[in-house]
Amino acid sequence: MRKAWLLGMGLGLLAALPQALTAQVRGQQGFFLALAMALVPYSVWALLATLLLATFRRVSRDAPLEARTWGWLIALGGGFVLAHAVLLAMGLSALESWSARGLSFTEGLRRLLLERGVLGAFEYLLFLAAWATLGAFRRARERELSEARLAARLAEARLEALRAQLDPHFLFNTLNGVVSLVRQTRNAEAEDALVELGALLRASLEGRHEHSITLSEELDLVRRYLGIERLRFGSRLGFHLDPEPETLGARVPMLILQPLVENAIKHGTSRRAARGNIWVRCMRRGERLVLEVRDDGPGLRPGSAPGTGIGVANTQERILQLHGEGYGVTLQDAPGGGALVRVELPFQVSTAEPLQQGRAAHG
Repeated sequence: MRKAWLLGMGLGLLAALPQALTAQVRGQQGFFLALAMALVPYSVWALLATLLLATFRRVSRDAPLEARTWGWLIALGGGFVLAHAVLLAMGLSALESWSARGLSFTEGLRRLLLERGVLGAFEYLLFLAAWATLGAFRRARERELSEARLAARLAEARLEALRAQLDPHFLFNTLNGVVSLVRQTRNAEAEDALVELGALLRASLEGRHEHSITLSEELDLVRRYLGIERLRFGSRLGFHLDPEPETLGARVPMLILQPLVENAIKHGTSRRAARGNIWVRCMRRGERLVLEVRDDGPGLRPGSAPGTGIGVANTQERILQLHGEGYGVTLQDAPGGGALVRVELPFQVSTAEPLQQGRAAHG
């Protein structure tokens, strides 16, 4: 209310200045006296401001003004113009000493209505138009905020759906590895694999409501997963985790690397009779975090459509939901053989301390 009053008085001052300057030039009154007298009508409107705003709110009720509503407000304007004239007459009768000049209050009010009636109605319509305009801006802003909240909830639901798709996929493939060990009567190794799987599932469940973790925590999940796969493949699988130290505290989507590593084993190491290797590199390139997963398998098959499997496609969709079009996943043949998956994310540093520091490599 105070801001509205100050704004109204500021606009009234701008309107009164030309009248005061005209009175000074004509020698009728001094500038400041003429300015004070010209401000009197706007001061009366300021006194009526509380009642005006209360009326506008009650009639419009924050809804767009319809023809019927406009009719009511314009009709009420006649009452406000009359009330403004009565209050203005009371003020001017004292300031201009009407009684000493032989002018009765009734006659002064009649003259005032004739002189300022049209102007008062115009001023009221200006107030009404300003109210309607501010209401339209407010509703547009609220609509934008509502749409933004809806979009955020939709993105959250899509991310949850993607995570729900990823978790059983990851569990199914890992259990297949344990079953393979059991069928080979490698029971001790199967027990070790189940222990690692339990740790992975615990981490996944604890982070179910978090879409991002530190790169250090993500690499720990990858390390555990590779440990399970190492039990399956033995010396046929070599893996190398090579993060730049400054990247370990960066935030990344949870399980962003594991499906890509799984993909590299499925299409790379498992197709080799000899030893196969998986390389995971993490680098900072300006304001971007670059993650690479490379294998030394046969590479992409000619004519195949890269990125259609659940690992790459799911990762691409999650990045799109989180960060938009400027980031994503690319899949290509690696120099010297094999396949290379590159993930680009915005470099966002976590406030938490990374779990591990330095580079980690496993043969």
